[in-house]
Amino acid sequence: MMIRSNLLTITRPFSSTAISHAIRSNRPTFTKFNKDKSLQLPKRTGSKKRLLEQKSSSTPKPKHIRGNHKQPKEPEKLGYGEYSSLKEITHQDYHYAQNLISKIDNFEALKLLPSVRDSIVSSIKNNTILNNKNYVSPNKHEQKEDLVIKPSPIQIASIKTMAKHILKPSLSTFTIAAETGSGKTWAYMAPLIDYLKHEESNGDWERIHNKAIIRSVILVPTHELIDQVYKSAQDVYKDLGLNVFKWDRSTSYQDFSQALSKRIDILITTPGKINSIEKIRNLSNTQYVFTRTGFLVIDEADTLMDASWIQDTVHSIKKMTNLSNLVFCSATIPREFNQTIDKIFPNSIPITTPSLHKLPKTIKFQLIDAQVSPYQGSKMKALAQALYAIHKDGTEPGYEKRCIIFINEKKHIDKIAEELRQVYNHDVTTLTGELTPIERSAKIGLFINPPRKLSEVEQQETQEPEDQQDKVISDSNISIKPKKKQNHEDNLKILITTDILSRGLNFSAVRNVILYDVPNTSADLIHRSGRTGRMNQSGRVFLIIDKKAKSWVKKLPSTIRNHGLIT
Repeated sequence: MMIRSNLLTITRPFSSTAISHAIRSNRPTFTKFNKDKSLQLPKRTGSKKRLLEQKSSSTPKPKHIRGNHKQPKEPEKLGYGEYSSLKEITHQDYHYAQNLISKIDNFEALKLLPSVRDSIVSSIKNNTILNNKNYVSPNKHEQKEDLVIKPSPIQIASIKTMAKHILKPSLSTFTIAAETGSGKTWAYMAPLIDYLKHEESNGDWERIHNKAIIRSVILVPTHELIDQVYKSAQDVYKDLGLNVFKWDRSTSYQDFSQALSKRIDILITTPGKINSIEKIRNLSNTQYVFTRTGFLVIDEADTLMDASWIQDTVHSIKKMTNLSNLVFCSATIPREFNQTIDKIFPNSIPITTPSLHKLPKTIKFQLIDAQVSPYQGSKMKALAQALYAIHKDGTEPGYEKRCIIFINEKKHIDKIAEELRQVYNHDVTTLTGELTPIERSAKIGLFINPPRKLSEVEQQETQEPEDQQDKVISDSNISIKPKKKQNHEDNLKILITTDILSRGLNFSAVRNVILYDVPNTSADLIHRSGRTGRMNQSGRVFLIIDKKAKSWVKKLPSTIRNHGLIT
């Protein structure tokens, strides 16, 4: 099917030449593309004089810095290693983002349908991380009814910007980027739901509302994220009468076909599932399934548009020939990702915040030098000491503690886990990519669900009567006493993994992260550290270093403490 004619007024979004070139390119091409382009305003047109003025300053200064007023100091920056992997945020980018979110501190000031706004605010209040009692925040209220729900900076910027474009028939492309734990899911979900409810007021709705159509799609890289995105707004789906379907490995083709026959308003899945649709035998015309899809979100876009995913992702996009809105969403903008978007979607509208490529202020970042006494070069001893300190620090009283340890290479996971269990008697769970989605889900449930009270844990782990008896070894006079009940006053659960869990997942109950190895890239550092300190809540990150660590690594704590940029 051809792309409808009104898309041709914009640079052709699915140019096969541009896509093929982007896929083949392993390195960014800086000679043809402005590396800072994706966070600047679109070029203006006008007189020669006006164009010359633009050349000197393509982004207008916010009102508070015009004239003779002194401009605020530019944020501190730290280049991560020899080759910085993240797009550098310019002074103008920073202040434009700051100006975009100023003067708005409530959802009522944002352009959303009243029914959509009320449902979103209610859902956020019911599911906010502030309800987790293991967090201590100066702004926290004991009663949920007392919570005042305000949009986060990225939610303000996204809803405010997209409201000007999403109802236009021609294609609008957006790139949403903001720090980890900042509420990006609602930053794209609110405009998406608003778009769907606006569409239902059109005269054409009565004709199509009972058809086998898919109105919008959200693509994510993992099955854990499918479930998380689905659950994040399930109250709103029911409240507003939206048919939402999550398509993962546990879903049969028959289940998908049945859901499609009743209309799917939002489909949450992976690119692989989209590209397998031709395998569904009872769908006679699979090429028409996405003809009514008007809104597509690529979540964790820096992953889905990298070299290992881009062919599947672009192939999925090309199936949706009548898109009105295409949204890329990410916590970081790697340079290569920035170049890819510039090549394929040069008219993409940037939406960001001043805190992009920074760690949240609420995270306390600490280095542990394994070279000094008493560790004497042993990273394992440094790790054990960090876990002991977390274990005994008196935080999260009455609740089970959780800690995530990130390792660079999965081949080391089992050895580290075994030593923590055997030598230091820790309760350790490991997770790698070889596990099935069901196995992964069972293992991470404890870490993504709200924290458990120790009193509840003790009840759940009460020993069975037969476990209370002495066990006698056959053909001997040796008896073994039953295992003593665990001391729940200092309970700590540990998860060891690689980057498989560092992207997007909301570990709402985790306050401690340990980086056993220095992350390979700045993006890895931001994503791993971002599993704690979410939505303005406190968290701690410990980075273990040894003699291999470069001098710049030691500058990380001060840069993060000063809320500096990491590139």
